[in-house]
Amino acid sequence: FLAEQQIDYQLVPPNVHRRNAAKRAIQTFKNHFVAGLCSVDKDFPLHLWDRLLPQAELTLNLLRGSRINPKLSAWAQIHGTYDFNRTPIAPPGTRVLIHEKPTTRDSWAPHAVDGWYLGPAPH
Repeated sequence: FLAEQQIDYQLVPPNVHRRNAAKRAIQTFKNHFVAGLCSVDKDFPLHLWDRLLPQAELTLNLLRGSRINPKLSAWAQIHGTYDFNRTPIAPPGTRVLIHEKPTTRDSWAPHAVDGWYLGPAPH
């Protein structure tokens, strides 16, 4: 089929993963994500691991250079410059206190509840 459609392809020797760009990209993401999981709070519920994926993708693309313009990050190439002042980023899985409005809590109740930082809120 590939020859019939005149599609160029390149075979990668067995067990030489460095030359296969897709395998290298997958391994880079896995390493980045596992490093993020290792930095979460010791009490972070690991069943929430999938909620950390968007921030892992964001931070990896902010760190990785664009293939089109090496002076830009991969994120900046697609979405424009990331504004850290407008949307700050904290370490994934950090314990946080979430403020409760006075209308939703009792008069003498604590003003915050425990929570977990899962990623930035871009909107």
